[in-house]
Amino acid sequence: MRDTLNYQGNDQGQSEPRPDQLAISDRDGNQAMNARIWNRRGFIGQASAVGAMLPWVGQTIAEDLAQTPGQTSGPFYPVPEIAKQPHSDADLTRRAADGPLAEGEMIDVRGTVVGIDGRPLSGAIVELWQACHSGRYQHQADSNQAPLDPNFQYWARLVCDPEGAYRFQSIIPGKYPGRTPHIHFRVVAEGFPELVTQMYFQQFGEANQKDGIYSRLSMQQKESVTVSLAKQEGAARLQGDFRMVLARAATDRATPPMP
Repeated sequence: MRDTLNYQGNDQGQSEPRPDQLAISDRDGNQAMNARIWNRRGFIGQASAVGAMLPWVGQTIAEDLAQTPGQTSGPFYPVPEIAKQPHSDADLTRRAADGPLAEGEMIDVRGTVVGIDGRPLSGAIVELWQACHSGRYQHQADSNQAPLDPNFQYWARLVCDPEGAYRFQSIIPGKYPGRTPHIHFRVVAEGFPELVTQMYFQQFGEANQKDGIYSRLSMQQKESVTVSLAKQEGAARLQGDFRMVLARAATDRATPPMP
């Protein structure tokens, strides 16, 4: 399987890092099982802490979880693909460690990738891409006349820790014409069918209901892909949790190891 998406539809501080911290892509595009980027970027967070805050991790699931609904990847998956981009780490709010911040309201999103039995999928690859504050994607096919943000990263490629946890820092995307604000996700885990989906924001309830893609989902599916953002005590940014549940492994649809 190629490490790219098949396009469809119209898309519309600083402590010494510990070995149990989240694996993310560094500024050179390499995978690193440490938190050096988090620390140098001033973004504090450990995967172990993420797992502790997510109640389903480590619990015995009595019955299968509902899988996260698949949705269109849209026409704006990055070119070249995210794995080949010079910058794809977990902090989308700036392009360089000492660079200026992007425009928009900052958010801190964490979550887990699990199977329908609730088992965390260690090493799963999570790719995400989104529009900037103005609602424009950094893609040659986006005809939106809104300005690009030269300081925004637009995408990230993460590796889930042993608890299936991931975390990234971004902004709330602007409204792309014809769409409600959303973030695209692609999840690849060895032995499981690939998942391409979208994450929505509860605060845009009216716009969500008018969105042609969101409105096709059942009530349960809407709840599974809609995130409520809140600012915790002492936190500088809005925070939200987004769990993704992959379908049962099937040999005819399973994804081979990611290079």
